[in-house]
Amino acid sequence: MTPQESTAEETAPPSDRAPGDGRPASAYNLGRRLRVMGAVLAGGLAVVLALLLWLGVLVPAKQEAAGYSDADSSYATLSVEHNAQAVQLAALAPGRSDDDEVLELAVEVGESSAARVRELADWLDARDIPVPAAGKEALALADAGLTTELPDDGSGPRAGSTAHSHEGGNHGMLTAEQINGIASLKSTDFDIALLAALVEHHYGGLQPADEEIEGGTDPEAVALAQAEADAIRVEVEDVRDLLASVGGPGSTNDETR
Repeated sequence: MTPQESTAEETAPPSDRAPGDGRPASAYNLGRRLRVMGAVLAGGLAVVLALLLWLGVLVPAKQEAAGYSDADSSYATLSVEHNAQAVQLAALAPGRSDDDEVLELAVEVGESSAARVRELADWLDARDIPVPAAGKEALALADAGLTTELPDDGSGPRAGSTAHSHEGGNHGMLTAEQINGIASLKSTDFDIALLAALVEHHYGGLQPADEEIEGGTDPEAVALAQAEADAIRVEVEDVRDLLASVGGPGSTNDETR
């Protein structure tokens, strides 16, 4: 090779052909990008199919093997949140109520609601179903004590701050604004507002419990729902009687009878 030939090769413009291919380099690069994109899409599709398999086949199969259904797990999850809010309401009483009977009833409601949260959380844990954060917060609040005033910012001690997927009139759940309104009151005004809220809250808890009793699959979950419904029907009568004795409005709701 002459020096002239060597110089010509070194200075020759790059080829627009793919190595070992008759196609232009741009076409080669496009093909390579398409193959990469195809691999990525295939991987994503595999993930989606695996998720659908898990939700559509493996989860129901796991539920069937464990003897529970979606209705059972939905009831337990919702009821944890519902009872967590009852604990929160009961914890408002110390420092706001001057009535010994109201304070005593608040403790009873709070402790019974916390006990139901524990039972339902155990049921969920045993089946590897996540326990709502509201339940854990309520248990911590109950463990801190329902007979003494807890420090707060004036709007009341908070439990169940994450339990608002059913709030605003569904199953008797109160909104944060409604709870703040109750927490801003004192003495008789507070007593009436708290007891009236507990009446409506308890009535709201009857629906999911009764639905589980009628349509649940897991015997333990159905038994928990039955126990809850029975307790609600007793507790709400006590709350209504006390509400009337402190000058609150009478209730003509006969759902618990």
